[in-house]
Amino acid sequence: MKRPSYLIAFALLLPIAAAATPITVSGHGQSYDPGIALENARADAVGKCTAQGGTPVEEVYNHITRANLWLADSIWRCEVP
Repeated sequence: MKRPSYLIAFALLLPIAAAATPITVSGHGQSYDPGIALENARADAVGKCTAQGGTPVEEVYNHITRANLWLADSIWRCEVP
C-alpha cells in the first residue's frame, strides 16, 4: 500500500508546528518617577509571559505619559510552548 506524499510531508512538518508559538503580552506601571514606572511595566509584562509558561523574547513597544503620576505601558513578544 502506497502512502500519499502529503502525509509524509505533514509528518515531517509536525515537529516544527509543535514548536513555541509567539504571543504578545502587555504590562502597565505607574510611579512618580518615569524610570520606575517603565521598570514596573516591563516587570508586569514579563511576569504575564512567564505565568503562561513562556519565555520573553523582546520588547516590541513602550510608552510613557504624564498624568498625576507617570503611566507606562510595555508590550513584549513572548514564546509559549
